[in-house]
Amino acid sequence: MAKAILRRLALSLLVLWLVSGLVFLATEVLPGDALQVSLTADEASQMSEQDLARRRAELGLDRPALVRYGEWLFSALRGDFGRTIIGKAEVAEVIGYPLRNSLLLGAMTALIAIPIALAIGIAAAYWRGRAPDFAASTGAILGYSIPEFASGNFFILCFAIWLPLFPAMITAFTRDPPAALLAGAFLPILTVVIGSIAHLVRLVRAGFIEALNSDYVERAKLAGASDWRLVLRHALPASVIPALNSAALYAAGLLSGIIVVEKVFAYPGLGLVLINAVEKREVAVVQAVSLVAAIIVVTMNLLADAAVMMLDPRARNR
Repeated sequence: MAKAILRRLALSLLVLWLVSGLVFLATEVLPGDALQVSLTADEASQMSEQDLARRRAELGLDRPALVRYGEWLFSALRGDFGRTIIGKAEVAEVIGYPLRNSLLLGAMTALIAIPIALAIGIAAAYWRGRAPDFAASTGAILGYSIPEFASGNFFILCFAIWLPLFPAMITAFTRDPPAALLAGAFLPILTVVIGSIAHLVRLVRAGFIEALNSDYVERAKLAGASDWRLVLRHALPASVIPALNSAALYAAGLLSGIIVVEKVFAYPGLGLVLINAVEKREVAVVQAVSLVAAIIVVTMNLLADAAVMMLDPRARNR
């Protein structure tokens, strides 16, 4: 098992290296450069070509892209993502608290969505073809097909305007303690939870149906095992494996949903920082956020692979 995990770890590091190259390339092929975007029209008109060249040299934009990529990658390995063009702030400090806030939102979403999705998926599979299955499948399709910005605005309309029960926007600041953030984050959490449940229910239902039709469950049923024992002892561990195999897709979907939700509700997280950085062409911030997101997805996939290998010894030889 240790060899299998080391192989997955080596592959994960390779994926991260490729992602870092793609992120750097994506920011390089954008029209213009960060200096041009950071200057106002008046500033650009008052600066000569020599001044612009000097500013580009100060920012390192005059050097070849391959050299800048190597310097950025080695600095990122040390946790140094550079400085912002506007304000000259450390990028690590800019994304530090927003990263904490986004992880908090994602953790709360997972703690709520995973148990609910397991219960709904198991019920839908156990009563397959009946009313619970029809209701769960229909709800999952609706929840999966509605984008987060639409459901978020719908919840604002229902629970912040028509029924003013919760705040429509997050009023907490970026550096506020987690309790202050969560106090007004009911609607953002609800929006992300709906999409997460819809995604997980489909995976759990399919895996549980496959587990119920397996030979070992049939043998346990013939041996006189009770329904609860069949569900909890035999079928449930096997049905979780397909969901774990899709952990990377779930993490990527959760991150994309959180980015949209943070913009809708003005939640001070990493997604809001990314959107603002793209608008201001803060290349260093965009690169850092993209790399951190990739690390989160790859780490989730690595942990899921380790969990699958613990539950299914056959996966250790794949």
